[in-house]
This record gives sequence, C-alpha cells and structure tokens, in this order.
Amino acid sequence: MYITIEKKPDSLSMTTGDLSAWGVHKEKLFPCIMKDKDNKNGNELFICEIIETNKVEFRQLLIRFGDRSVTLHLNSSLQFLWLLLVLVPILCFTVVLLLIYRRKQQMLTDRMNRLMENLELDIRNDIRQGFVDLQTETAELMENVGAIPFLDYKHFACRIFFPEGEALLTLCITDISQDTVKVQLDECCRALSQLIHDQLFLRSMVHALEEQKSFNVKDKCVLASLLTVTLHSDLLYLTEVMEVLLRDLMLQNNNTQPKLLLRRTESIVEKLLTNWMSICLYGFLRESVGQHLFLLVSALTQHINKGPVDCVTQKSLYTLSEDWLLWQAQDFSSLKLKVLFAVGIGGEVSEPLEVNCLTCDTVDQVKEKILSTFRAKFGFPYNMPLKDIHIEYENDGSFVPLEEVDRRSEVMGDVTMLNTMKHYQVSDERV
Repeated sequence: MYITIEKKPDSLSMTTGDLSAWGVHKEKLFPCIMKDKDNKNGNELFICEIIETNKVEFRQLLIRFGDRSVTLHLNSSLQFLWLLLVLVPILCFTVVLLLIYRRKQQMLTDRMNRLMENLELDIRNDIRQGFVDLQTETAELMENVGAIPFLDYKHFACRIFFPEGEALLTLCITDISQDTVKVQLDECCRALSQLIHDQLFLRSMVHALEEQKSFNVKDKCVLASLLTVTLHSDLLYLTEVMEVLLRDLMLQNNNTQPKLLLRRTESIVEKLLTNWMSICLYGFLRESVGQHLFLLVSALTQHINKGPVDCVTQKSLYTLSEDWLLWQAQDFSSLKLKVLFAVGIGGEVSEPLEVNCLTCDTVDQVKEKILSTFRAKFGFPYNMPLKDIHIEYENDGSFVPLEEVDRRSEVMGDVTMLNTMKHYQVSDERV
C-alpha cells in the first residue's frame, strides 16, 4: 500500500531520511518505508509503502519528524454515509412541515377572506336597507316640521348674546335694533360712552379684566355681549376694536397652539367675533339658507328619532358622529300612538293626535315626542314643563299611569332600569 504525504514548501529542506511514518490499525503500528520524494505545484511529495498489510484498512497515520509526532485521521465513507442518512430525513421532514404550514396558512387566509367578504356583504345590505328605511320625502318632512319658526332680529340677537341670561336679555332687548334710535343719556352715561369709544381705554380695560383670575369664561362672554349691545349702533368702530384685540390675541406668548385659535370662546374678543358674525349673517340666514338649514336639522332629528336613543348618554343608533353612536342597541319596533289631551276639568278630551315612537322609548322620551308633534302640527309649543306633564295608558277601560320609575321597575344590582313602552306593553292605542 502506497501512501503519499504532501508538505507545503518551507526552508527546512526535509529529506526522506528525516521523515518517518507508520500506519495504525487496532493500536498496532505498521512501518511505512520511504521510497521517493517529488515536487508538484511547489509542494513536496513523500511517497512511502506499507508492506504485508493483507488488505488492512488504515484509519490513522502516525508521522514523526525529529522529536515531533503528528497523528492524521482518515475520513471514513461509512461515517459520511451515516451522516447523510440522518440529515436527509431531517431535511425532508422540515420541507414537509413547511409545505403543510404554508397550506394551512393559505387555507386560513382563504377562510378569512371569505368571512370578510360575507361581513362586507352583510354591512352593505344593512346600509342599503337602512338607507331605504330612512328615506324622507320633502312633503313628509314639511308635514312633520310644520311652520319654520323664524325669529325677528331682536330675539335672534338676544339669544346669541345672552343664551343663559334671562335677566340681561330682558334689560337689553329694547337696546337691540337694526334701526338707529337716538336715546337721551344722562351725564354719567355720556361720560361712560366717551370712555368706551376711546379705543386705548377699551383695549386696556379688556386686557386688565382678562388678566384677573377670578374673571371666568362666563363673565367674559357677558362683557363681550354687553359691549356688542353698547356699540351696536356703531359697527364700524366695533369692527376696528375687534381687529385690534384679535391682533393682540394672536401675538400672545401663551398661545402655543395657533390651530386651536377661535375654536373655543374663551376670551372676550372671541365672543365679540361670534356676536359680530351673527349680526352680519342675520339677513343671509333669514333670506337664503335659514329654511334649508332648518329642514336639514329637522330631517336629521327625525332620522335619529327613528332609532333608539339612550336617554342617559344621548347616544343614538342613527347618528352621523362615531363618538355618539349607540353600539349596543336592543330590539325595538315602531309604535303609532293616539294621544288625547285633557281639556278643562270635566273629563273632556281633544281630538286624537298621532305620535310616532318606539317600544324602547322611556316615558320622558315619549313626552318629548308628543310635545314635538304638537308643536309641529299646531305651530306653537305646549306651554307646560315636561316634569309637570303626566300621561296614562288606556288598557281595557282602565288607565295605567306611565312613570319613569315605579315599584315595578326592573332592578339589576344597584341600577334601576327606566321604564319603557315595552315594559308597560303599550300597543297602538291611546295614551
């Protein structure tokens, strides 16, 4: 058996006599006799022969040079075969797992796509059906709305200037008019009027009041409305003052969010701007867009009332705002009630008034719908507070009083449920 030992070139100038080798088999050494030395591609080749091996397979070769020995191990083809037999099944198993995983993922994706398509189809059908159910003809809308309650200029301006101040509204309503009326003022009022018409004084007064911490937003709105009433006959001067105050507001250092400017009425000049725009837009609202806006609001109100409305949170099923959407709505159906009003004290009743409501409406919600229908039909409101109105349900000749909470109200833990038309089992009868 010939064995060839290859050595990289170096400066040792090794000869065949300097190198000894033995074949190792079962811890037994078989000498390998050096025969020749050759060069190939710059490497040194040492050729030796092991005699009388009798077809022995050597797996180790011991090489000695001087006092150093090196043992080389021969790779067995059988070990490589075993390694190959182990790796191939593992690789095949991994590939199969990947294929199964991809198949299941594809099936899951297809299933999800089908579910999404079915869900989208159901939503489209619900939207289409809801759109059909909520269709309102113009004639029906006008019939349910009745006369459009236009306000004259004085009452319109007073409601804008003093939405909560009834006392101030009564005092100032005579001073608000589109016609210039000269009023004789006493000496104090003339002096105050001169100061108010001094732009420097008015600007300084507004800034001084706004710097006071006790001067809250409500006080600012009242002051702005009073200034509007005072300068109502001199809108040119009011416009100049408002422009100066707006410029000062925009230049304030604490105004860190300019995009939110004028979105909330938190300063005197913002309320002044609101009043000024209301004065300028009154004619446009009355003659051009007022009727269309009123019909739009009325149509939205009618659509909202066709579905459940939470009487506590005011969230509704048919709303345009996601923030006010009633996500969990109970089952409901529509009712058409015939309402009779008591006339006098002799038991006389009025002609029946048809009112549309829902089985999920509470007693107070039914009262509001009755009053709304009354105002739309007769053109004037029913002058009685809601809390003072009592309604009864006629059932087989007996009258059952309807109340928000009574002894038969449903109790869930610490919460008492409000009574609804469904609770009283009201049908299309008289109330």
